[in-house]
Parts: sequence; structure tokens; C-alpha cells
Amino acid sequence: ANNTKQLFRELAISKATKQAGMVNQLLEEAPIVAGMPMQPSTDGFKNVYEEITNVTGASLIDLDDELAEVGANTELKETSLSILGGTMFVGEDKARQLGGAAAYFNMKQPLVLRKTGEDLEKAIVYNNLRAYTVAEGTARSAGGSSNTNYSIVAVTWMPGEVTGLYDPAGYGNGKVFDVEAINGGNLYEKTINGKTILGYGVRLKSTLGIQLANSRYVSSLVNIDLDSATKKPPTEEMLDELLLNCRQNTSTVLYMHPKVLTHLYNYKRDKLQVANGDSGIDSRVVMYNGTPIVASYNFVQGTEQNVTIV
Repeated sequence: ANNTKQLFRELAISKATKQAGMVNQLLEEAPIVAGMPMQPSTDGFKNVYEEITNVTGASLIDLDDELAEVGANTELKETSLSILGGTMFVGEDKARQLGGAAAYFNMKQPLVLRKTGEDLEKAIVYNNLRAYTVAEGTARSAGGSSNTNYSIVAVTWMPGEVTGLYDPAGYGNGKVFDVEAINGGNLYEKTINGKTILGYGVRLKSTLGIQLANSRYVSSLVNIDLDSATKKPPTEEMLDELLLNCRQNTSTVLYMHPKVLTHLYNYKRDKLQVANGDSGIDSRVVMYNGTPIVASYNFVQGTEQNVTIV
């Protein structure tokens, strides 16, 4: 379904072939971001788009009657991209012990990027996608009330409407993550815990955004309780409605915590027939009614607060 779109992992690697390892470190624990369709922003740090606010269609009229005026009203809107970035510092003595500043930063980079990918994905799930469904009225509740909840988010990725955004100019060198030595790679002073230390530093920067311009393509099921005494698991009817509420098509993806996915196995187990000669039972589910499921540990595990659906 995504063969016409550029996914984040593919885009990042194609734009920065020498950084493929770095991108994979970033996305190792961030499967949702890895598979997010991307498109370039119109204007660097912001993406300007046109939203249709009103359409007047043709109507049936009597013979020789006056024709009604038809047309569409639009307004310009914009989505801002965010800067993803940070700095790393190593003291002069520690750098020397560990084979130099470059070796130290290379050693730390996988850990930093993996955590960055996890934090980025959690922010996209909770601050963007799920928050959007609650604000726009496309969130439904499974009924959990013990603040021990999970969520499922359904997204139908649509170019120009619901999509990831990147700045095609980047920082002028085509890299997804721009890594630059601070102070030209030379020693500089930094105050840490009240002490001034000489050392080396690098900064990492990237620009990324997500455009949510049509609530018909994003829905969620919140307040799923799988752990407390008053369990409220998702039903098949709830999942059907979830997909209905995001206009399910071949671009739709279901996102959830792995524990929610293992609960969905029960739907299959109930219908599974095992013959005498079968040596194994496979109750795994990777799709629900044709829609792929992506499980991510960046959904929190059974500690989501109750969400009030208005």
C-alpha cells in the first residue's frame, strides 16, 4: 500500500547514505516512526496547505430557471515543523582515556539515538495522533476507569492531509541528522555541577513534523483496561468502529502496545480449529480485517490515565 509513498526509514537512508547506521539506531525501537509516510514541507520550517471550508454543488432546477452559483471556498493553513536536537559533551581527560572525542561520541550515539527515537514516537502517539482524535471527536472509550489503560490508534495516511513532514533543505547537507562539532572540534569550557571543565562537544539537529489536517482519517480507542479487576478489553465491534471512523482503506495502519496485540490473539483462538496431526498452534495476528498492525513499546504499558470523551 505504501509503494508510492516515501517512508521515514527509506527517506532518511536515501538522503544520507553514510548515515544509514545512524537512522537504524534512531528507529530500532520506533517502528511507528520508521513506517510513517513523509513528504517535503512547502517552506522549510512550515508547511502551507489549502483547506476546503465550504463547497456548493450543482442543484436540480426547473427548465429555463436561473442557474445556481457553484464553487468551493478555501483558506490557507500551516503546520509547523519541530527541531529535534541536542548536544553531547565529554571532558578532556575522559576523552583521552576512551580513545579521543570522536570515539567517545560514536560509542554514545547509538544509545542517544535509540532514546531519541523512542521519545519522538511516544510524542507522536500521545501528543499528536491520540490528542487529535480526542479534540476532533474521533476517539471512543472501551470503558476503563481505573487509570490502568491502553489505547489503539488507527491512521489512514493520506498525502497532503495526514502525513509526516520534513524540511527538504535540512541543514544544507542533505542529512536527516546534522551532526556538527561545537567550537570547530576544539576544546572549550563548560560548567557542570558548578565546576568548569575543558572538553569537546557535538550537536545533533533534525527537523520533523506531522500534518493532521483531516480528522476523518485518524481515530482511536482509549480506556482499554486489560489489567485491573474491572477489565474493559477491546471488542471486535469496537475495532470495527475504530476502522470505520478513520475511513479504512489500503493506507490504514493500526498502532498499539504489544500487550493489546496479544489480547487480540484471543479473537483468533476462539475460532481456531486444531486437527489431530497438527504439531503447532499459531494464534498470532498481524492484520485485522486486512489492516496491518504495528505494535510498539512506546505506548505506555497499562498506566494511561482515564481519557474523558466528550
